[in-house]
Amino acid sequence: MSSEQAALQQGWYLLKAKNREEVRARDNLEHQGFEAYCPLIQEKSTRAPLFPGYLFIRLDKDALPSFHKIRSTRGIAQVVRFNKISQKLYNEGRLPEKDMGKLLPRPIPDGEQLIDQIEAFVWKYNGRIPDEKPDSVSFKEGESVLYNNPLFQHLESTFVKGVKIDRGIILIQFIESQRTDEGIEEKIVARKEIEVPLKDLQKVPEES
Repeated sequence: MSSEQAALQQGWYLLKAKNREEVRARDNLEHQGFEAYCPLIQEKSTRAPLFPGYLFIRLDKDALPSFHKIRSTRGIAQVVRFNKISQKLYNEGRLPEKDMGKLLPRPIPDGEQLIDQIEAFVWKYNGRIPDEKPDSVSFKEGESVLYNNPLFQHLESTFVKGVKIDRGIILIQFIESQRTDEGIEEKIVARKEIEVPLKDLQKVPEES
């Protein structure tokens, strides 16, 4: 991990999207394994971003090493920074070297609470109760699911629980195949829980 990544903090960050590419940017980030959120509200026959030109991304300790990928993701213009004073001092050559870390992007203050409030507003605006789950969501704890993501779709996944309004936690198992005298033996070498959009999950058909 670079010194920049090590200095970054976990939390929700604000991203500036390219013109009318908020949803595209969100999808591209999620395909890379990031947790992104672009609140959409129903406007007549279409759904439009609540904050045109902006979306959110949540970085935990597992996502921080991939921070550099965000700025090169299609649809993303830049990471929004809340440190204009430090940037001004740096441009004027008056920022002490010990304070260089202040130039890095910072997460949104109280980001988790803010995102929860935005989700609740969007749910109400679109005519749904904030703590209501969509009728189409019927995943059960321990159920095998497929995650529609290029990085994980070939791995075995288990549904853990639903969280928030339209997201859930899945357990991904990384399996290694080893050849033994008795044949091929599969061994679980790592497990990882990640939060994903429910719309990207589907049940694994039961064997008849």
